[in-house]
Amino acid sequence: MHRSAAERLSLGAVFFLCAILLVVVPLSAAENAIPMGGTVFVGEENLDITATGATQGAILAWYGTGGQVSHVPSAQVTVGDPTAFYASPITFAGKTGPWFLLPDNTVAFYLEEPHIEIRVVDYSSGFVVSPAASWVPKGDAVGFRIDTNLWVMANRPNTPGAPLKIRLNGPDSLVFSSLGGFSLENLVVSSSPFETGPVWATGSAEYPVGEYTVYARCDANGMSDNYPAAGKAISEKVSFLLQRVNPLITGTTPVPATTPPQPTITSGTVEVTMTSPAPTAPAAAHPFTDPGARVWRISGSPGTSCSPCGVRPEAEISLIRCSRAVQ
Repeated sequence: MHRSAAERLSLGAVFFLCAILLVVVPLSAAENAIPMGGTVFVGEENLDITATGATQGAILAWYGTGGQVSHVPSAQVTVGDPTAFYASPITFAGKTGPWFLLPDNTVAFYLEEPHIEIRVVDYSSGFVVSPAASWVPKGDAVGFRIDTNLWVMANRPNTPGAPLKIRLNGPDSLVFSSLGGFSLENLVVSSSPFETGPVWATGSAEYPVGEYTVYARCDANGMSDNYPAAGKAISEKVSFLLQRVNPLITGTTPVPATTPPQPTITSGTVEVTMTSPAPTAPAAAHPFTDPGARVWRISGSPGTSCSPCGVRPEAEISLIRCSRAVQ
């Protein structure tokens, strides 16, 4: 039987989709398979922990941070369904380290708090966005760096790494799921730190100037929904300004130059009154130094003062010249 070209194309598309499902489904399902001694993150659900030796009704014990198995357990959990195990934050938050299966005290798995941190890297200018440097010049090549402990998911069977997403929000409620041909939705992180490289050409008109916010999240096994605390399964948000001009450089308003006011000169006659100082009378000469003074005899012992003027000669004399005496 001969098929048309359209039928052959349809069948080819079906086979192609089936091949994709055969590859993707096992990998997605394997993200929840925990090997013996593997790592479980707080907030994960629907985990298959049967490979750890756990069965329905088994007792998991935690002996505290640095605790010894010879001590009484600090916490115990009864396993319900080992193929759908839930590391609830209410029960497991803060109880990191090895969890043991009783009564043999064999290690079932290690529990960790999830941690995600994202940074914005300006590859053109060579800096990482921080509170002290939150301006990205428009036109620079930008990428992202992720620090996380979730990369150890790569140790689970058939799991290439932790599936993470980057959320980039721009001005006017814009949301970017990809940057050019680089998808922000399907990142596989198998080591830390993880870098995207310079995937964002910020000079494109597609990216308007303004305030941007970025964060990363891990939705594997319901983690981001069950444990949404900032820095856990969802990173803290990083905000930055994308524009051409450095916001720290502000314009200055020119101040006009001013000249001091000059006095106004009006033609005319100005009368000026000059006051001359009063003449000072010369000091009267004393009879001792004035040879023209009349001479009077002073009665009394030598050195007696002159009765008209009260002056007293320096030497013991009986005659003085006094111009103030009455003749």
